[in-house]
Amino acid sequence: LFRSRMQKSRLELFEKQLPDALLMVSGGMRAGASLSVALESMVKEQKPPLAQEFDLMLREQRLGVDFDNALSNMEKRMPLPDFVLLVAAMKITREVGGNFAEILESLSNTLRRKHEMEGKIKALTAQGKMQGIVMAMLPVFLLAILTFMEPAAMAPLYNTLYGWGVLLVVSIMITIGYLGIQKIVNIDV
Repeated sequence: LFRSRMQKSRLELFEKQLPDALLMVSGGMRAGASLSVALESMVKEQKPPLAQEFDLMLREQRLGVDFDNALSNMEKRMPLPDFVLLVAAMKITREVGGNFAEILESLSNTLRRKHEMEGKIKALTAQGKMQGIVMAMLPVFLLAILTFMEPAAMAPLYNTLYGWGVLLVVSIMITIGYLGIQKIVNIDV
């Protein structure tokens, strides 16, 4: 769990840093630098994990790995839809040609707008997620309070077959309600 959480955090940070890095590379290329020089200057300016990944790609290239293969290796390490889009744009531009700096700049703007929209959606759905948690925990909280205040009145709920049946039905209904609320507020962009 810890490893997967750390990996998810690293991917999210990489995705967050990507638009700024693309703008830096685009600016370097507009200033007359080659792609490799622009990538190297971006690596010096950016922070990990983006700088680490691009630095590893540049090292692979220096060791003789083809640019496309180095990009493919990086794509395997960073399986993000945004990055897959960038890799495809880089490969196509290298084959066909075109204004690569302009492509990077428009891709950066697109990714930045996408991240803004995702942030707004997270903010708007946060209330619904919290509401689901409160609604699921409220019956459990009330059950604990009533058990503490009136243990004799609540005893049949824990000691009889009907009481266990009621607890089971209530637990199932709470779980279904919670999952339903989470499904409603989980919006994928």
